[in-house]
Amino acid sequence: MHYRHLCGAIALSLCALSVNSYARIKLISLPVREHIEIQLENKHTTIIEEERIVPLKKGRNSIDFSWQNTAIKPETIVFRVLPDTASAQPLKVNVLSVSYPPNESALTWQVSASQSGSARVRISYAIHRLEKQYHYLARVNADETAMELFQYIRVNNQSGEQFLNAGLNTGNGRPVQLSIGLNETQEYLNQQFSSVPVEKTLTVNAAAMGYRDRSQDKLNVLMHYQLHNDVSHKLGKSPLAAGKYRIYQQDKQGGSVFIGEDQGHYTAVDDSQKLFIGKARDVVVRRIIERKKRKEVNGNLYNMDVLVKYEIENFKNTPVTLTIEESMAYLKQESGLYDSQSFIEWQIGKDTSFKTRPLKEETSADKLVYQISLPAKSKTGKPVKVQPRLNILFNNLFSSSITRAR
Repeated sequence: MHYRHLCGAIALSLCALSVNSYARIKLISLPVREHIEIQLENKHTTIIEEERIVPLKKGRNSIDFSWQNTAIKPETIVFRVLPDTASAQPLKVNVLSVSYPPNESALTWQVSASQSGSARVRISYAIHRLEKQYHYLARVNADETAMELFQYIRVNNQSGEQFLNAGLNTGNGRPVQLSIGLNETQEYLNQQFSSVPVEKTLTVNAAAMGYRDRSQDKLNVLMHYQLHNDVSHKLGKSPLAAGKYRIYQQDKQGGSVFIGEDQGHYTAVDDSQKLFIGKARDVVVRRIIERKKRKEVNGNLYNMDVLVKYEIENFKNTPVTLTIEESMAYLKQESGLYDSQSFIEWQIGKDTSFKTRPLKEETSADKLVYQISLPAKSKTGKPVKVQPRLNILFNNLFSSSITRAR
């Protein structure tokens, strides 16, 4: 087999004892690759491992390896002789030295052989511009409770070398055989999951998600599918790599309708992620700052009492659960508090009217998260207006760092 790029030659020669016998001898044809593996587990580095049967003569041999016009990282090249376990009198081979001819993309290994024969050698190296990308296709059932999930891998080869009948290892999913030529891109199905339970969520967050209509205080209501990477949700065998998700929903006629796409993040085992699928128009949320009241504590020390009212209407025929997220830093700025300290001291006030406690796993020092159940609209088509309030007390603020709210 002729290889025009990688290894302009692996040259084999029996070296005499004179200095002149160490000259490199280049051959055009190479021993055929017996086996090749492409290791794509690492996000930043691609490793190639190839095995060849190399004929050796008794004594000292010179093996020449060159990589003209390829993206090999020279400092990563490793040469190993694999042990011969099949022969009655195994060939003993030792690597004596390695040298780099000046001004060439090449190196030469000096090896010694105990007798004439063939040795199986493994050459490994890192290579640039041979990369993978993940992407996903998700097909959700009509009632949005479960999905089929397909994980694809796209391999792009701009390395300057072709790889024929290579074993491809990505670190998860099934191993595959792949032949990929110069400047070629190939794609294959890596993993498939059926009947994966999903949860559809609706979320508002004035700071992160903004307003649908600021003049009317109407918030954007974002819809997501929450995907749990664990065994109970029929996943959890390996992390889900970052990649784009294209999401379809089955209709009542058995077809599929495209409903959105999102860039999913790396999701470790037992972790979860939310996939954005659009903005809800049939759930309306108004957010109003109803009260901003300063309370003197001592001297120039003040507290600020803030009351936020939500007016929520569900125009759907079914009940839904809404997640309300409130950023303390954003609420503090809205209340006219602009002190430079990053630490915010706050507590929930007595006028808060949510019927449930904040979500423990979602709430942090800067974010308060509640969930609220919304009834379906009535038979006449009129929604039930729900009006929870959130009372926040910002404590220990100095008058020099407070702008009086108007």
